Amino acid sequence: MMERMKQWLGISRESSPTRSPPASPASHRPVSHVSRPANTSPSKTRSIDQSERKKAEMATSSSLPAPVQRRSRSKSPSKHGRQKQTSSGNRTLGLIKTSDDETFLPREHQNPQVQESDGNFFESFTALAWRQENKRLRLASEDEKEAEKPPPSENKFGAKPKHHQLSRKEFELLYIEVLYTIKHKIGTTTSCHSPFIQDLYQYAQEAFGVRPEDHARLLAKATEEKPPIVILNMTVIEAKGLLAKDADGFSDPYCMLGIQPGQSSEGDSTALFSSDEESGTKTKEKERRGLRKFSTSLRKKKDKELVKDLVPAKYIQTTAVIPNTLNPVWNEKFRFDLDCVHTDRFHLDIWDHDEEFSVIDAAKRLNEVSGLKGLGRFFKQIAQSARTKNDSSIDDFLGCVDIGLDNIPSVGLDQWYQLQGRSSKSNIQGEIHLKLKLATREDRGIPEDDNWTDVKQHEDLMCIFIEHEVRKFNDPSFKWSGDLPQAALTILHQHAIQGDVTEVQQAVCRWMAHSRQHAKYPLCYNLLLAHLTHLDKVWKPATLSRDEEESLAESFNLFIEYCLTLLSRLRETFPPSNRMAFSRLEGMFRCLAKIYSMRVFKKCCPFQKELHSEITSVIKRGNLDWYERLYSSCRSQTKREEDSLQSLIELTNHLNADIYRGNEYYNSIFESLVSVNYFSLTYRQLEKMLGEEVSQDISVILKKMDCDRELDSSGPPPPTMGTTLFELYLALQEFARYSNNFQQGDIRSLAISQYYQWFGFAVSKWLCIARHKALRRIRKAVELDKVAQVDSVVKYSTSAVDVCCCFAQITEFWKQLSWPDLVGAYQFVHRLVEDISNGSQLYADLVHEKLTAAGYYDEEGQFDITEQLCITINNIEQVRRSLCVLPESLEFNAIQRALEANNGDGVEPLDAQSLRKKLCQADSAMIRKITQVVDRVADKMRPDIKKDVFHLNWAPDSLPADDAVGDLLEYLDSNLLTLNNNLLKTNFDRILESIWVEVLEEFKDVLDNEEVRPPIFYQRMFDALGLLVDFFHAKGKGLNMEDILSQQFQELRDLLTFHKMDTMSLIETFYIQMAEIQKQQESTEFGILNFRAVYRYDSHTLYVEVLSAKDLIPLDANGLSDPFVLVQLCPDHVFPNITVQSTQVIKKTLHPLFEESFEFAISPGECQHKGATLLFTIMDHDLVFQNDFAGEVYLAMEDVPGVSGEEVTGYDALSIISLPLIQPKHKAYGALQILARRTWDKEAQEFVKKRSKVEEQAV
Repeated sequence: MMERMKQWLGISRESSPTRSPPASPASHRPVSHVSRPANTSPSKTRSIDQSERKKAEMATSSSLPAPVQRRSRSKSPSKHGRQKQTSSGNRTLGLIKTSDDETFLPREHQNPQVQESDGNFFESFTALAWRQENKRLRLASEDEKEAEKPPPSENKFGAKPKHHQLSRKEFELLYIEVLYTIKHKIGTTTSCHSPFIQDLYQYAQEAFGVRPEDHARLLAKATEEKPPIVILNMTVIEAKGLLAKDADGFSDPYCMLGIQPGQSSEGDSTALFSSDEESGTKTKEKERRGLRKFSTSLRKKKDKELVKDLVPAKYIQTTAVIPNTLNPVWNEKFRFDLDCVHTDRFHLDIWDHDEEFSVIDAAKRLNEVSGLKGLGRFFKQIAQSARTKNDSSIDDFLGCVDIGLDNIPSVGLDQWYQLQGRSSKSNIQGEIHLKLKLATREDRGIPEDDNWTDVKQHEDLMCIFIEHEVRKFNDPSFKWSGDLPQAALTILHQHAIQGDVTEVQQAVCRWMAHSRQHAKYPLCYNLLLAHLTHLDKVWKPATLSRDEEESLAESFNLFIEYCLTLLSRLRETFPPSNRMAFSRLEGMFRCLAKIYSMRVFKKCCPFQKELHSEITSVIKRGNLDWYERLYSSCRSQTKREEDSLQSLIELTNHLNADIYRGNEYYNSIFESLVSVNYFSLTYRQLEKMLGEEVSQDISVILKKMDCDRELDSSGPPPPTMGTTLFELYLALQEFARYSNNFQQGDIRSLAISQYYQWFGFAVSKWLCIARHKALRRIRKAVELDKVAQVDSVVKYSTSAVDVCCCFAQITEFWKQLSWPDLVGAYQFVHRLVEDISNGSQLYADLVHEKLTAAGYYDEEGQFDITEQLCITINNIEQVRRSLCVLPESLEFNAIQRALEANNGDGVEPLDAQSLRKKLCQADSAMIRKITQVVDRVADKMRPDIKKDVFHLNWAPDSLPADDAVGDLLEYLDSNLLTLNNNLLKTNFDRILESIWVEVLEEFKDVLDNEEVRPPIFYQRMFDALGLLVDFFHAKGKGLNMEDILSQQFQELRDLLTFHKMDTMSLIETFYIQMAEIQKQQESTEFGILNFRAVYRYDSHTLYVEVLSAKDLIPLDANGLSDPFVLVQLCPDHVFPNITVQSTQVIKKTLHPLFEESFEFAISPGECQHKGATLLFTIMDHDLVFQNDFAGEVYLAMEDVPGVSGEEVTGYDALSIISLPLIQPKHKAYGALQILARRTWDKEAQEFVKKRSKVEEQAV
């Protein structure tokens, strides 16, 4: 038995997430009879949960929730025969699940026939949001597929700038220039350049695409050209750590520098220009040519050889004198022509200047002298000639540097040189910083500083090399890194140094060449950005000629035009789904932003518009062109007039996808790089065009669909409507939601923000159709009902799933509409709530009628707990729960706030509380329906419960409570098993609560109507009630203790508590009750008594002083009274030897003044006894007749000062106790009434008789 009870009490029902397949159709077979199980044997022992029992016993003094009023039902006279049985064990529920609030009905249990009965009307509308979402998912999927594809070709959309194309003659001249440059290569080769001339010729031939015979012909022409003049560009930057020659510890240093010429090999016309291969064979010969060191040229010795050559003036130059320093800074540039780079040497002396005389003039004058022995002697002669004839002082020598020119690399030298002395004995210190670089010039009859032709040739040469490399590149051109081979870099480098193309000019050529080729072969924008950055770094004002600046400006403008053309077709050229294309867009923006920030751009293009305005204009123009193409494409598919709605949907969906991409991808890059809010710009433009398009077509569409006016709700239901109109609504809704990125004031200016106003009548029509279809679907669902199971035990039917899903779909569709105007939404939500509430009540009525038709309420025959009974109340409960989510789903609170704000604007007030009232009405109606079914079960169980309670009361004295109540627990156990197996917990709790009420009423009926028994019998009933509390509570997993400890239960418990007391305890309880009534008395209608009372613990004496009374009730014919006060200690069995004391009678007054004191000798134990009370009875004295009762006052002895043993001083200072008089009233259930029923108890009857006299005299 105990195992079976655990089974039905331990099953977890709808909290289980397991879903079982639908069961077979209901057969309405009886699941269980309301009867007693057979073949169970009694047990004589049973353990009781003492803690739970104690909780029930102490409920009177415990802090309990407010009692809940329970219904009482008429008793059913029907009874069933049964066998008396008992069971052992601690009867407590073992439920695992404590709540089923999260129960859900799986949608797969819907009946497909019910949905098909109306053509899946509701499903088709809720699927609209899925379609929108699927479109977004497809778009994302397509974007993902496009992510790794090659980007679209920019050549297809970019502008085709017209650059100057080389003619055949110009092409050959450029090729000759390249051959000439290679042939006359100067400087030694560094690691980044190619040292082999043959490699350079071969690369040039490949890059230019020249045939061998043409190459030989053009090379011959290049050879015939006059060799260029080699020059040395020298910069004297600074010196440091020089020797101090003046008395002040400083020097006045200056430099004399020049070229010491040598002799070339006879007949070698190319001695000045050779490759590293040629120079290697001449190393020894060059050493034999050894030039005499300048330091030795100043020594005083006999020269065996004399330098007979003239020393031209152009070979000697001087720097300025820097006074008073040992670390002079000159930063002076010099230029020297060279006769032979292999033999000429550079020499520099540093001197300390001692006279205010022009060293430069002296150098010029002495340069005209011939026959000097060596350039070193020549430097010395210049310094000496700068003196006056009478001055014998000579400038002091600070050191010299001698550098061979044949080892200068083509990139030049930039380094510090240690200063040398004339001999090893010279005291020289310090070093000097020099820059040396070789170059050439041609004797063409043009100014040396005009190299515009060389610059243009350099650009053209770069273009040819770039194009050649890009064509050789196997991957797309934009993946080319921009690295040229060594041969190309060497040719360009030699061309630059031979043509004296400066670093700035090279940077300009590099940019112009790459940007020019970019229009033909799209290059990497990071490469272009690098060239722009380098150009911006090296450019300084006045470093470019006017022609160069004009050419650079043209290059900038052509590139900007090309980029803006691409931006005008942004969506096609740079689709954001293509990672490479989007990366190129970012690179292009960086290039544009860099150009507009460059100083050289502002210098060359001073009147150029701002980049922000340029891009804004292009984006607007591009948006317009794109929209017109899109609109034409959508309209081209509209062959019939009815297709205009579909074309609007397609157009809006395309715009949504475009706006999404603009906001998600384009906007951030536009804002961060070019300071253009692409999203705002594009959205406003497209919104205006879409708004104009929709407003022109929507009125015609609505009229054709009969959605341009309000329908008569009382008329016949309108025909069904398709989903297409609401597809347009949801598409426009999605478009309008993007405006949330704007400020509220900006949103109001948008035409599309009021899109929902076009669809008001359409929504109203849909609600009308939905109401009729929902009611028909509810009826159809009940008609085609099938049994389903949420898990292995709890059952419901498909009709509940169909109805709940129908309501959910209606609510879901409204949520999808997301009506922006909450005030306007009130009328729609009100209709929704009303329709759903009416539908839920209709469903409850239909399934209840079905249960009634099955004979549930028949009085004849045996009452059975059937599967249909459980399914019916489960279904109603599930549908009832579906209403609970409506306040949140339909946004009741938001509508309420909107209405409250709107009602203050002088508009007719609307009350959103009516929505909740309507839901509450439906909820109450469904609960009443469930209760009606549940109460029927309890009513049918009542006769057996009554019999068990009767047996409990009349069981033998020796039978303990747990055995005496065994029959009742066994009966409840057997019948609740079936209910628990098939009911939701909420419904099962309802039946438990209803049965609990039946049990309480039967207990109360026994107490009221059965013959009064000795207290021992009521003690057993009290214990049995505690066991029932444990049984129904089930350690927190059954009924809530709040539901168990109801007002009805507390009254019954109190009554049992009185019945199980002996007579003396009941009398004591009576006085406790009266003292409690006295404390709660607030009315003074019977007057007030003023007195003092104190207990002297040391003398065991109670002192009482009756002071006065006021506002007594008149009891004499004259309207007054003759009052006196009786003072007594109660109850008598506690104070057996204490006599009643009385005050004097005060004649004819309602406000008597007594001022009399009384003493009572009583022990502390008597004072602290349970129920010990000080009683004041106010009487009206009558000489002829019996004294009249005026009222009484009760004071519990425990409230008298000093009773607890505390010291009390100053009797006169004690506060006066003022208590209102009370009149005793008859109480249906109380200690006095229990005493009255004990007719066999003499003491009880005497006490009742005495109190009855008082009650009879009461007013």
